[in-house]
Amino acid sequence: MQWKLLTNKEISSEQCLSYVDNHPYGTIFHTPYMFEVCRETPNYEPFAYYAVNDQRQIKAMLTGVIQTVKPGFLSSLSKRAVMMQAPIFDEIKALDFLLSEYSKIMKHKVVYSEVRNHYSDDRVNVVMSNNGFNFIPHYNIIVDCKDPDKIWAKISESKRRQIKKALKNGVIIEENPNIKQIKEFYNILKNLYNNKVKKPLVPFEYFQALYKICVPKNKTRFFLVVKESRVIGGIVCPISGNKCIHENYIAGLDEEYKDSYPSVMATWASIDYACKNGIEKFDFMGAGSPDEDYGVRDFKAKFGGSLVEPGRFIATHSILKNWIAINGFKLYQKLKYI
Repeated sequence: MQWKLLTNKEISSEQCLSYVDNHPYGTIFHTPYMFEVCRETPNYEPFAYYAVNDQRQIKAMLTGVIQTVKPGFLSSLSKRAVMMQAPIFDEIKALDFLLSEYSKIMKHKVVYSEVRNHYSDDRVNVVMSNNGFNFIPHYNIIVDCKDPDKIWAKISESKRRQIKKALKNGVIIEENPNIKQIKEFYNILKNLYNNKVKKPLVPFEYFQALYKICVPKNKTRFFLVVKESRVIGGIVCPISGNKCIHENYIAGLDEEYKDSYPSVMATWASIDYACKNGIEKFDFMGAGSPDEDYGVRDFKAKFGGSLVEPGRFIATHSILKNWIAINGFKLYQKLKYI
């Protein structure tokens, strides 16, 4: 079979959406919707590549974004490619071709590529390895939302008690917030990233684009936790049809509103929405490395999900630039967050 590489400019949105929607591992992150969101986000350069056969049928695809973490004269050292979900394919040889061509392109553009895997397939592991991608163990937690009664029973007793208490204390979930409320949520998130996470946060334009492009098509929902008309937390959830709803970003004023449990309520709101709207799974989008104690993993585990280890794949395209970038980022963190 003679494969051909095509880009998003050569594949129609309709053809891409048809392929993604009918693929068992196709997600919102593979779609033109997220491509458009990233295109409207500063310092984000989305990409999509397809391996097609002689009839221009898609047989493998991958999509992601080139992020410039630190713009400026050293921007070339902070460029990385991130695929929020793994490539999807019909034929493993098409995927092999696709990854080979991808690596040729990206070695001139970014320091490294990261694939945040969302399924396990031994064939993929082999092909990834053959194309320079190293497997990195990484946990995730997936909640089965097909049976609402079972979900509530699986949630830990402490979390059920906190949900009931928050509702009793007047907490409400705003499922259709306006952009001003989303900005309030973003400010909570920004404070979290500055003071605890200590990593760069996606620009607010990303949230604006999700609100404009994905929310009207029910491809994303913002669930905001509100107490006495004030936004005290929230979660943004891209939606992959009836397959899955994903936790993209979450934050809450948990210290300030201890009896309202905003992070708990935000998580519960998205799971509850999945249960009520025929969405099969809730995806926490990561639960840390198996080698590290991770308090957030303990928090997520109390919502009745299953611990899985799909891992991640990392391909370093420039060893020297990667070394400089890693050590430069450590210095950047120290200087910015001291």
